[in-house]
Amino acid sequence: MRLLTSLLATSGCLAVAWYAAEQNLPAPVDATLRAQMETAASHYSAEILRDEWGIPHVFGVTDADASFGLAYAHAEDDFATIQDVVLATRGRLATHKGWSAIKTDYLVQWMGVWDAVNSGYQQRLTPEGRAMAEAYAAGINLYAVQHPDAVARALLPVTGKDLVAGFTFKTPMFYGFDKALGELLNSEQPLELAVAGDDALSWQPRSNLPIGSQGIAVAPHRSSDGATRLLVNSHQPLTGPVAWYEASIHSDEGLDMAGSTFPGSPVIIHGHNRDVAWANTVNKPDLVDIYRLRINPENANEYRLDGEWVEFERETASMTVKFFGPLHWTFDKDVLRSKHGPVMETEHGVYALRWAGMQESRTLDFMLALNKARNLDDFEAALRLQAMPSINYVYADRAGNIAHYYNAQFPQRIEGWDWSKVLPGDRSELIWQGYRPFVQMPKTVNPVSGLVYNANNPPFQATDGDDDPHVGLFPASMGIESVYTNRALQIEALYGDSVQISPEQFETFKYDADYHPDSYQLTGLNAWLSDAHERFVDTDYAAALEDLRSWSGSFAQTDNLAALAALTLAPFQAANSAQVADTLVDEAFRTAVDDLVDAHGQHRVPFGEVNRHVRGDLSLPLSGAADTLRAVYGGELNDEGFWENRAGDSYVMFISWPEGGEVQSRAVHNFGSATLDTTSPHYADQATLFANEQLRAVYFDRAQIERQAVRRYRPQQYSDSAAGE
Repeated sequence: MRLLTSLLATSGCLAVAWYAAEQNLPAPVDATLRAQMETAASHYSAEILRDEWGIPHVFGVTDADASFGLAYAHAEDDFATIQDVVLATRGRLATHKGWSAIKTDYLVQWMGVWDAVNSGYQQRLTPEGRAMAEAYAAGINLYAVQHPDAVARALLPVTGKDLVAGFTFKTPMFYGFDKALGELLNSEQPLELAVAGDDALSWQPRSNLPIGSQGIAVAPHRSSDGATRLLVNSHQPLTGPVAWYEASIHSDEGLDMAGSTFPGSPVIIHGHNRDVAWANTVNKPDLVDIYRLRINPENANEYRLDGEWVEFERETASMTVKFFGPLHWTFDKDVLRSKHGPVMETEHGVYALRWAGMQESRTLDFMLALNKARNLDDFEAALRLQAMPSINYVYADRAGNIAHYYNAQFPQRIEGWDWSKVLPGDRSELIWQGYRPFVQMPKTVNPVSGLVYNANNPPFQATDGDDDPHVGLFPASMGIESVYTNRALQIEALYGDSVQISPEQFETFKYDADYHPDSYQLTGLNAWLSDAHERFVDTDYAAALEDLRSWSGSFAQTDNLAALAALTLAPFQAANSAQVADTLVDEAFRTAVDDLVDAHGQHRVPFGEVNRHVRGDLSLPLSGAADTLRAVYGGELNDEGFWENRAGDSYVMFISWPEGGEVQSRAVHNFGSATLDTTSPHYADQATLFANEQLRAVYFDRAQIERQAVRRYRPQQYSDSAAGE
């Protein structure tokens, strides 16, 4: 790739670069630095209560106190990931991870993440948002100086800006910014930002791992018992920088949330307080625009715009890379910027990019407003901030309101252009400014049917009644997605058959493991099966093909053909409803049969022997597969003949307000609260519950939490004897 080649071209200055890098890396933790961090932490007072599952419940006088305690608790359980997130958003991950992270460090600087943060931190972010960010940073710093052996040399001190930068950098990735850029750089082998595994937050060849989510809300008049219900069911990698971490946070200033969050987030990302609850699902409208620039043949520093040659703005990105031992090298590369946005030079042309959220620094304000919302008006007021580049919200509250919001920063584009294609870069009217107002956002609020949902489907299918937004009201320039997932079809079918939805149905439907007959997976497979007989009739695969014709469409762990079906369907999953060549499916089918026979002696294998939930010494059978409501994403079979669950269902939470009662919730995490500590009793203590599709109580009231607490402490009172408990 041209980016990599240009970085290597700087090797003539390596010796000088190594010396400069070593001189500029922060010193290891010493007594002075520890005293500074402890002094900063002394401004906060947080108490952490851990229940029998190790889940932290954080209490503080102020919201900032609670944020400080949340950071400390999360660092106890997953400091390494938080550290990687901070280094990545600084553009310094290669100082710790080495060469694999250099493109990520360049990307952060190329995107202008820190230009946005530095210009917006004081001017655009509220004092309340800054206080939360700085308190969270203080919590990380305190844990770091108490555990100096775990600290990368480039980490300390963590600042509030680091946390704000994390939102600016990561939120566009949820709607696919990294994939759009990866396709531009390498169309034959597109890249994306890895989010799980040892190379998390580095650029990798695209995995084609389709990660979804679902949120479902039922109003009181649709519930058999008059309760309001919400399912929180985001599908994420099970480990890494966007894996869920469960906590509750409480303060005397109004924070009172239970749910889950990501490493580096000072607030709960989805869950509930006493009055409102919400679930997040990824949406992927077209929010990235690519412009092909015409370069002056006589001056490569100029591009054509409105009939004139305009000079690029020019900056320098510096990437410091760890090679071995103390040896670090620094590479410099120019970053060009046009009126459209940052510029990327490729082998097939020069392009500028513009995307939703490219200068956004207020996302933490938005998320804090959600955490402190007390009714539907408060929730919509937060959405009106337009500080989150994308993400669907499925909402419910104690008053019985339910809603779905297809939230995004929709650019104010002019009509008449196909914004999904490369645009001419010489016309300034195509350089959009600002976003469409909240009133133009697709939304479904309190539909007559009493049901709203989203499973990564278009907003025009948001309820099982007739109150969905009408597609004709939303112009093509908004770039709203059009793929209907199997999960959306199944939700409509399951819930639509129930005039009244019981508590048992609400839970049972979530764990459905079937494909809908109209899903693109089954329609594609059936079309392939219709003429596959001729190609396999006189082969060793004929019997397996006939068996596959009889498959029920279920991924229950007892189904003997689900493994064969899942492996054969892989090309359809990767294509995400696009046309798939028969030759690709033929090869997937042959490989599926061969691999199953090699590993298990036959192609008919109980699905639970192949579909496994693995954590430490545990290996548990699972139902569910890609794009089922019981979402499980594995991959190719390993040498032992099974695939390991890597993404999908992770943190699952059921929330309800009984008629006239207080909020109640139950949940389960895919593994447990101790993300990395294999010696902790909470490393895998929820894995069996998760595999068995069971839930546990969520403790929310202070008195209830105190009764269940097995450890109670303040971060400043850390002692070595408490580590790992």
